[in-house]
Amino acid sequence: MISFLIKHKKIILIITLVFFLGSIVYLGASAYRRGNFNNTVAQVGSADISYRELYRVTEERARTLRNQGVDVDENVMKFLRQQFLAALISEEVLNQAARQAGLEVSDYEVAYDIQTSPFFSQNGQFNKTAYEYALKRNVGMTPAEFENQLRRGKLADRFRGVLYSYYKLTPEEIKHAYKVQHGSLKDFDENKADFAEQLMDTKMQTAQQGFFDQFNNEVEIRTFLQD
Repeated sequence: MISFLIKHKKIILIITLVFFLGSIVYLGASAYRRGNFNNTVAQVGSADISYRELYRVTEERARTLRNQGVDVDENVMKFLRQQFLAALISEEVLNQAARQAGLEVSDYEVAYDIQTSPFFSQNGQFNKTAYEYALKRNVGMTPAEFENQLRRGKLADRFRGVLYSYYKLTPEEIKHAYKVQHGSLKDFDENKADFAEQLMDTKMQTAQQGFFDQFNNEVEIRTFLQD
């Protein structure tokens, strides 16, 4: 388990951020055959997150890792379920916050993303039959479910952009942080770009955590995952 975490730490980071960043996860259908996962695994206020949804994304990620030669045992599956549950909760939090802020994603935006996707085209043009077939065969979702997931991802991304727009790094801040961390400004000019990127990542993580802490004080978040 430890070796898996070390070897795939970048993948794990992507997993934990994927919904927060508003990315679209193409969900697998294999979990449907494993049983009934309609029971609630988490609640964000009055919104439910189902076991069905959690197992769907977890199985898809596990299949991808196996295709990459990773030995996905039960310990890894448990870890993935925990990570994806956190990601699903994050997405729901961002969607609720976005709606409270009056943000929205139009039908046109959703349709545009679908109709310009190479996954749903034939001969370079969108094909509705190919779209529906691809969802049914490869994604395990109805068009309505997929479009709702796409809308949620875009809305989360939109709110993230608003949240992050308030945070900037000044040259003085970068220089001061570098001096504090390294004890001097030696090699600052050579390392400035990489250091500023790392500093910004840290600042965004702090902003994200502060936002979620504030949200959790106002809206109850409950989890029921049993492993």
